[in-house]
Order: sequence, then structure tokens, then C-alpha cells
Amino acid sequence: MVVPGGVDRGGEERVIPALLWLIEGMAARHRVTVVALGQERRASRYPLLGATVLNVPAERPGPGRLVRQLARAVQAAGAEGRPDVVHGLWASVSGLAGVLAARRHRVPSVVHAAGGELVSLPAIGYGGARGRGGRWIAAATLRGATAVTVASDWMAQHVRSCGYRVDAVIPLGVDTERFAPCSPCSPRSPCSPSRSGAGSGGPYRLVSVADLNPVKDHDTMLRALAVLRDRRIAVELDLIGTDTLDGRIARRAAAAGCPVRFHGFVRSRELPAMLRRADLHVIASRHDAGPVSVLEAAACGLVTVGTRVGHVADLAAAADPPGALAVPVGHHAKLAAAIAELLADEPRRTAMAAVARRFALDHDRHATVDAFEALYGRLAASSCSRAAAAWGSSPRRNT
Repeated sequence: MVVPGGVDRGGEERVIPALLWLIEGMAARHRVTVVALGQERRASRYPLLGATVLNVPAERPGPGRLVRQLARAVQAAGAEGRPDVVHGLWASVSGLAGVLAARRHRVPSVVHAAGGELVSLPAIGYGGARGRGGRWIAAATLRGATAVTVASDWMAQHVRSCGYRVDAVIPLGVDTERFAPCSPCSPRSPCSPSRSGAGSGGPYRLVSVADLNPVKDHDTMLRALAVLRDRRIAVELDLIGTDTLDGRIARRAAAAGCPVRFHGFVRSRELPAMLRRADLHVIASRHDAGPVSVLEAAACGLVTVGTRVGHVADLAAAADPPGALAVPVGHHAKLAAAIAELLADEPRRTAMAAVARRFALDHDRHATVDAFEALYGRLAASSCSRAAAAWGSSPRRNT
């Protein structure tokens, strides 16, 4: 696997939990080498969850930087032996390195498009398609891959609308033993935690798991909170995620009088308890290919209200009742209305949460590993057949 970081040797900070679950699941069945781009400042090699991580440090700025980084990543991909399949996570530099490594070793490649590789939002400085270089990298990656996967039907439509194929929709599933409606590790943890806003007279608790950056659009979320306040709907919001905006959202929340608690980065093992205390999970992203937080919330029995992106869009399109409520991107009034609608209807909220949880269970971390393993197997078998045909031979068959 070639990844854009997210695999810190400590396994808790500077990580992408969904990647760790995938790596751990694959390493339990296969020999896995993970090439990480820029995880650490120096070249390094370390074990992680049964796999071997080879860190390729970031190159210094200057002419030829991309070429040097790709060359080092391709070399690292074969350092532990010839791979059977190379999997590039994200259709960016890491994905392109995966495609090139697969070509070098004449094996199949899988690229998982999981972010804003094909997006251009210049107003907020987001998206790989804003510049010619980013567009070229995405095109070379997606066209060069043997198979392209995405995490949601919504993302599949987005990729296809840009002129590229999608071979499979494979959500990056979560650990549904850790993320569950109640904690099995403590006898004092209630299996049906009381909701602060339901029947107690206190404010409803909203939670949002998303780093504070422009594409997550917390400004729209704050405006939605202001609408709820004006309608005299008492809510409190827990914001979970690393602040990349130097406190701007906190200052705006204070100025607007919005009741928000900022928790910063929260370790994956601590997150379920915070989700279980909430009444709704909320996201306001402008773009999100397959927000894992939606599946984490769903696994904990919590329904999401959010903008029509990724898993929110997919779950909202499900049969009645849907597994989420989706509103157009950037519409704070509609987001507030959707939040108010569900807070006022606990039976509907419970029914929708059950649909969402069923989806999370059907697409958990084990299902992700099974789906990718099956894809790898098909590609490897096809590659062997083509190699045999090229040498003028074919497998013997009984007749």
C-alpha cells in the first residue's frame, strides 16, 4: 500500500483510523508493506499492526521534487520483495506512486479516490484540480490504475462526472466493536444512554467530528446554530477535530453566542463515548468523499444530519426511513430546519439511526478487508492469465 501518511508508529496520533483498520485486517492474512509519504522527517522502517511501514520523507522544495519523491516511493514499494498488487490510497501523489510501482513490477494496481482530488474550490483554497499539476496527477493516476475504487455512491458519481471510471464502491468501514451503542468494557456504561434533550428539559447535544478547516465549512454550522437559537431550540455542540484555522471558528462562535465546546483532536478509542452522549451527529462539508465519522456515529446508534456529500447523501437516499437527512451544501437555514425536524421527532430519529447502524455493520472494517481482498485476488488472477498468454501458454484443463 502507498499512503499519504496517517500511519504514525504510535498508532494513535497523526493517524487515519480507517487506514489502520484496513492495514491490520490485511496484515492478518497477507504480507503487507506500507509505503508512507512524509510520515516522518527521515527515512525509516518500523512495524505497525502486523505490517511493515517504510517511510519516504518529504523532498525539499525545488525543481524535480515530485520526480524524486515518486522515484523513492517506487523503490520503497519493492524493497520488501516483489508485490502481487499495489494499492494507492488517494488519487494524488501516493496513488500515482502506487501506479508507477505496479508498472515497474508488472503487477495490477488499485487506486482509492477518497478526497478532493478532482475538486476545485478556489474561494477556500481547496481541491487538487485547482492547478494544472494536480489535474495531471489525478488524470495519470486514475487512467493508469488497473482498478479504481471509491467509498460512496455519491463519490462514484462525482468521479464519473469528471470523465473517469469507477470499478467498485468500497466504504472504508469502522471498528464496530469499539464503535457501538454501549461500551462492553464497563458494567456501569448504560446500553441505552440517556439523551440530554429528550425528556430532561436540558439542551439537546449535537456532535460534529471534523477537523476545523475551510472545506468542512463550520461557518455554515455556526449559522445553523444561530437559527436554532432564534427559534428557541436549546442545543449545545461538541466540535471534535484538529484546529487548522488558528482559533477563527472559536472566536466566531463566541462572538455569535453559540454554545460550542471545542475538544480538538480526540483519540479513536475515546471517541465512541462522546458520540454516545449526543442526540445528533452533524456535518456541513462542502465536499466529503466518504466521511468515516458518519459511519462511526452510525455504529454508535447516532443519525447524521448534514450536507449532501459522501455517506450522508447515500444514507439519505435509502428506503423510508432513510439513514440520514441531507441538505444542499452551504444552506445553513435548511441545515437548521433538518436538525430541528429530527430533534422534535425521537421515534423517527431512532428508526433512522437503526438504518444507519445497519449500514455501518454491513460495511464494517471486516467487510472492507473482504472486499479489497476479493478485488486483489481477481486482479492478480487476471494478471497471471495475461502473463501466461503472453508467453504462449495457458493453464492446463481437463477435457
